[in-house]
Amino acid sequence: MYPAQSPFSRYPELGRMMETGEPVCVTFETGNEVGDEVENEARYEIGHEIEKSPDGKAGERVANAGDEKFPEKSGLLFCELVQKARMGEEFLVSGQSCSPGNYVLGFSEESPAAYYLNSGRYKDSKAAENAALSLPRLKKRFCFIRVEPLSLNKGSFDVLILFLKPEKAMRIVQASAYPEGKRAVLDTMGAASICGDCTVLVYRQGMGLSFGCKGSRKHSGYGDFEVPLGLSFEKANEIEKVLSKLPETGE
Repeated sequence: MYPAQSPFSRYPELGRMMETGEPVCVTFETGNEVGDEVENEARYEIGHEIEKSPDGKAGERVANAGDEKFPEKSGLLFCELVQKARMGEEFLVSGQSCSPGNYVLGFSEESPAAYYLNSGRYKDSKAAENAALSLPRLKKRFCFIRVEPLSLNKGSFDVLILFLKPEKAMRIVQASAYPEGKRAVLDTMGAASICGDCTVLVYRQGMGLSFGCKGSRKHSGYGDFEVPLGLSFEKANEIEKVLSKLPETGE
């Protein structure tokens, strides 16, 4: 189905983990594929350390959407983009439409604490504030986010996201433990699942397993029987080499 030169063909074991769709590549682009002038402007607008205005407040980074070469902010949520990429679509975006997701991915400095409190997911304002403070946040200079199925990737990515039945997720955790026998330490809280647990934490730590969140399960529609799991580029290559060495679950 996939040509020999396709990146998908370099990850046959991981590709077989998913029963529906493909693993999804997330790449934090530096903007080299757009004009240099736009690229330089973007570097100072998106995905870098916060600029302070004269009154000391941090301003929200906004893309120059008027330039045709500049990717626009998507009207979809990041988790929706990932689901569509799972089924073959590709995106290059300078933002997305989930406020906690923008905070986690570094597109916004606006804390989602008030949003969390109003959602009814936390007992009081203190709990909502603690939840917001506990969110992982991306610390990387970038201009845009590329989201695409593995078969369209050109050979490199920052994070690979898979949607797995528990037995398949178990095998990836086992593969992670294969070299040194170390336990996997997984960090999740039922919030910011795809953007936080499976993208930002993965970029930082190598692997992340989540049980999803209300937003991603409601809006992107992956199965109740599926758990999302993310791997960094380096970890994906390590896991791919190990999976075929593990005994099958039923053996």
